[in-house]
Amino acid sequence: MTFMDSIIPCVFVISPLFLPTIANRMMSLSLRYGLTKESAFGLYSYCYCLGCMLQDIDEGYHWIKVTRLMLERFNATELCPKLKLVQYSFLIYMKEPLQSVTNVLFHCREDIMMVGDVEYAILSAHFHCQFAVLTGASLSNAEKECDSLSMEMFRLKQTQSILENASIHHMVLQLIGSDKDPFAIPGITYKDEDEVLDHLESSGNVVFANSIYIHRVVTACFFRRYEYAADMIEKYHSEVGKGSLVLSAVMYAFFEGLVAFR
Repeated sequence: MTFMDSIIPCVFVISPLFLPTIANRMMSLSLRYGLTKESAFGLYSYCYCLGCMLQDIDEGYHWIKVTRLMLERFNATELCPKLKLVQYSFLIYMKEPLQSVTNVLFHCREDIMMVGDVEYAILSAHFHCQFAVLTGASLSNAEKECDSLSMEMFRLKQTQSILENASIHHMVLQLIGSDKDPFAIPGITYKDEDEVLDHLESSGNVVFANSIYIHRVVTACFFRRYEYAADMIEKYHSEVGKGSLVLSAVMYAFFEGLVAFR
C-alpha cells in the first residue's frame, strides 16, 4: 500500500491511464485486509478517476468526503493538509465556489509546510495562483505572486514546478499587456512556452502539457479569440488528451462547447 501510494504522483503526471488500475488495486487490498491511512489516497484516486476520467463528478464528489474521515480514523493528521490539497485542486473545485477553493489553498500551503512537505506546499501555492486568476483577483497582485513563487521554486529546487508556474505567469502577463519574459528564470533553458510544451509532450508529461493548453484557452477566451481557443481544445484532445482526461478547468463545459458546432 505504501509503495502504491508513493507512485501515484508519478503515474498521475506521466501515465494517468494507469491510475484507475492502481486505485482499484489499493481499494481491493483495503477491502480484503483492512483499511490503512494509505487507503484514503487510494479512495481519492478512485474519486479522481470518477470525476475527471469518467466525468461522473457528482459520484466522485460524494465519495471524496469519506477520504478525510479515513485519515482522521487513523489519527494521521500530518497527511490531512496534503489530502486537502489534492481534493480541492483536482475535484472539489468543480462542485464548490472557486473563491472558497482559492481561500482553502491559500491556507493549505502553510499547513503543509508545517509538516515539512516542501513539494506539496509549493504545489498548493501554484494552484492558488491559478485559481486566483480565474476568480477575478487583481492581475497585478497575481503577477507579483507568480514571479515570487518562481524564485521560491528555484531556491527550493522544484524545477519541474517552475515550468508550469511560468505558464500561469505567462497567461497573467498577456492579460495585463506586459512583454516581461516569464521564462527568464535561473536554471530554465527554454526560451518560450512553445519549447516547454514540446518538451512536455515529447517526455510524456500529460498533466503539465494539459495545463498549458488550459491557460491558452483561458487567455484566448478573455481576448475573444474563440476560434483559436477551439483550435487549442482540439489540439489538446488529439495530442495530449487521447481520451484519458477531460479538459480540467472550471469552465470546461463552456470551453468544450466551443467546438460542439464545428
